[in-house]
Amino acid sequence: MIDEDEGEQHAAAGEIRPMLSIKQVLALIPFSRATLYREMEAGRFPAAHEIAPRRIAWFKDDVAAWQLGTKKGA
Repeated sequence: MIDEDEGEQHAAAGEIRPMLSIKQVLALIPFSRATLYREMEAGRFPAAHEIAPRRIAWFKDDVAAWQLGTKKGA
C-alpha cells in the first residue's frame, strides 16, 4: 500500500524516488494532456516538478497515491 509519507521515507533512507515523464503519466492515467493540466491546476492531481528547463516529471508514488485515493471517493 502507498503511504502518504512514502516520499519522506525514501528521503530519510537516502533512496531515490522514481519519477514519471508526462508520456508515462498519460500512458497510466486515462486523461488527455489538457485534462491532466486542468486537474493539476484545480489541485485534484499531484503537481509536476520542474526537473530541468522545459522538462517536468511526477513522483511515481504521488501518482499511485492519487490513484488509490480515487477508489475512496467512488
